[in-house]
Amino acid sequence: MDFTYFMLQIPPSLLLVIILLLFAAIGSIGTYCFRKYVVFRPLRSHNEVVGYIFATLGGFYGLLLGFVVFFVWDSLNGAQKDASQEASSAKALYRDIRYYPQPAKVAKLKTVYLLYVHSVVEQEFPDMETMKPLDKHNRDSFNKVFETMGQLDMRDAYSAQMFRQLNELATYRSLRQLDSSSSIPFEIWVPLLAGGAIILVFAMLLDVESWRLHVFVNGLLGTFIGLVIYIIIILDHPFTGKMKIEPDAYKSILLMDKEDI
Repeated sequence: MDFTYFMLQIPPSLLLVIILLLFAAIGSIGTYCFRKYVVFRPLRSHNEVVGYIFATLGGFYGLLLGFVVFFVWDSLNGAQKDASQEASSAKALYRDIRYYPQPAKVAKLKTVYLLYVHSVVEQEFPDMETMKPLDKHNRDSFNKVFETMGQLDMRDAYSAQMFRQLNELATYRSLRQLDSSSSIPFEIWVPLLAGGAIILVFAMLLDVESWRLHVFVNGLLGTFIGLVIYIIIILDHPFTGKMKIEPDAYKSILLMDKEDI
């Protein structure tokens, strides 16, 4: 587990306040302490050079932030797409089983499939939310569906459609499990946070006549950096936190089964 997972255990509004206050404090208090206690002062003639370097580094750091935000947003969209495809295949397979022309022939298959659906809703998604690896029980419940369908003597076109739906479900189920383990690696967080610290240091080096204005502006700069970091944390894990992907389609299958009883 990485530190973003633990951050996502905090309510989003409280997490936003904590991050913004932390980065704003780093920018404003750091600037105040720098101006008060650091003897070094760049000459006014050097301010233009410091400002040029600050603007250049700020541009590159903005590109880095944009890249990471795009990465996590694309990962979230990909996970949502895979989960939607899996949901579509799961519901289609349930309908194929439910409306098979010979219900008695697929009664066992329906029972096994519903057990799998219960496993997804009650165990798989909660385990993915806490970033636990899926265990043998999760695999067995799905493999049992394959095994049961293979034991049935079904060679008609309707049965072939069921096998296709099951194979598609297996494909998107595997993609969903891969999506659940994706996160920003530590090697990306290091330049992300170090870059923000460097930007704030250069902002402190600027020669601003009013120390109050300097402290205020750098506090706002820290707040903005914290805001982007918050967005990255919120989007980092598709199946954890406030924006997590829910097993709504699987729940609807259980609801459909209750309505059919």
